[in-house]
Amino acid sequence: MYTIDALFFTIVERGKANKILQHAQEMGAEHGTIILGHGTSRTRFIATRHLGQRAKEVLMISADSALASRLHAMVASTFSLAKRHKGIAFTVPFSEHGWGEPASEPLPYQLIVTIVERGQRERCVQSARNAGAKGGTVISGRGAGIPAHYYVDLEIEPQKDIVLVLAPTARCEAIKQHIIADLGLQSPGTGMIFSLGVQQTTGVVEEHKRGRR
Repeated sequence: MYTIDALFFTIVERGKANKILQHAQEMGAEHGTIILGHGTSRTRFIATRHLGQRAKEVLMISADSALASRLHAMVASTFSLAKRHKGIAFTVPFSEHGWGEPASEPLPYQLIVTIVERGQRERCVQSARNAGAKGGTVISGRGAGIPAHYYVDLEIEPQKDIVLVLAPTARCEAIKQHIIADLGLQSPGTGMIFSLGVQQTTGVVEEHKRGRR
């Protein structure tokens, strides 16, 4: 048993998440969830102006900080996530007081989560790129509206798209404001956006650039 104080995320090509989860469980992980999604290809996006259908899986594992660090080492060595185009991993910390970064040090990255109506994901990704984001992952969901009367079944709203963008903290606010302005998220009912601090990353583009210097 361990005290859960983080969520370890990894985003990989379709078919790899279950293998990573099996390795994680051998290392002591108790819970994991796999969500299907699509990644964005910068080259294809620029050429066609629409999202490339690169099938992805988002794996979430509850962990403590020590296990999360070991999971980063595992995906880097066993699944080569430290190399380009192999996927990314990151850890979102939290405490009994909720989500947030330690007061002693700022977190280097932020996970920007935008929930929009189906059909708006391309605009969302393009807006994020225009503001400096390197890429994103799209997963789908549904919203539940509040019923007019308590005895009426929940009405299911049109499908939603959830866009995940990992960005340096220094760029986070600019990217969020760009998305809000481009998609009109300041108006009620158009969507929502928020960000979560990220404590550790593996396979992020900026890391490769620093490594080549």
